[in-house]
Amino acid sequence: MTLKKVARLAGVSHTTVSLVINNVRGSRVSPQTRERVLAAARKLDYNPNLLAQRLVSGKSNSIGLFVPYMTSIFRNYTMVELMAGVQDVLNEKDFDLVLFSGGRNLYRHRPISRIAKQNTLDGLIIFNTRDTTHDYIEKYIKELSSLDFNFAAIEYYRGNVDINYVGTDSEENACKTVSYLTFLGHSKIAMLAGPADAVVSTSFIRGYKNAFDSSRIEVDEKLLVFCRYDQKEAYEKTQRLIKEYPGISCFFLAGYEMAPGCLKAVKDAGYRIPGDISIVTYADNAGMSLFDPPLTAVRLPYYEMGRKAAEIVVENPEKKKRYIFESQLIVRESTSGPPEHKS
Repeated sequence: MTLKKVARLAGVSHTTVSLVINNVRGSRVSPQTRERVLAAARKLDYNPNLLAQRLVSGKSNSIGLFVPYMTSIFRNYTMVELMAGVQDVLNEKDFDLVLFSGGRNLYRHRPISRIAKQNTLDGLIIFNTRDTTHDYIEKYIKELSSLDFNFAAIEYYRGNVDINYVGTDSEENACKTVSYLTFLGHSKIAMLAGPADAVVSTSFIRGYKNAFDSSRIEVDEKLLVFCRYDQKEAYEKTQRLIKEYPGISCFFLAGYEMAPGCLKAVKDAGYRIPGDISIVTYADNAGMSLFDPPLTAVRLPYYEMGRKAAEIVVENPEKKKRYIFESQLIVRESTSGPPEHKS
């Protein structure tokens, strides 16, 4: 059904119909004529061309989500939760979601600044991942700020530039988790901290050490090891730690991907969980309750974070907004006090 048919039924020019359908500001169409045009459009079940509407209004009604990640984002629970929050808000606000993801190749072939300059988006949400470097974050913030582009960053930014930001406090989350373990009586807590070059690893290590300092327990640096987010490597590192330091009573894992390997290594070594060794992982997801035993885990509200980031970008506020979300420790059957604290 074309504009001309609506125009004939309403008794107006097709230009007038275009002004009404596209809600052009400053037009001199009277309220009575506007209602007549809308009534004709409803009667003819007219669906306007979205692309044409957006060209006229100067808005794309599209928000981009940029996720630099080395592997498929749809296999990652965190990513899926965050995208669900973003998508729900955009659906409510009648915006489309445009996803930009392709691993580290995006850094070279499609930089964020180029996406912003294409004028195809009304805003951009950037979900920094464990693969995102601090230098890269600083670079795109500088570039997008110079373009006065509407964007919000999620996670892992610790700089001082005033931007729209949604995140968590990884250092505080690690500190609270390890403090819970020391409260249970653990002092020999091994930590698989993630890769040395992961942006979050430094924060986890600081939180780990802060918890020991607060509990007045001496940190054993030998129990703190780097490990890729990989089941096999987690298995091997756990085996080695147990063999070399038999006094370990707990493992704190900086990534849930390491949980299956750590769990199997502890069991293969003949230890009970949590009777001999407790395990806590970061971050919680639907699978943690299905392990044997179900794993205690740090839960992060990624769905809510995705919603908040989308709300900010759609609003495009003049004054930048910053939200830091709290974590929650979900205590399950993989943690208890160390053996010497049990009756």
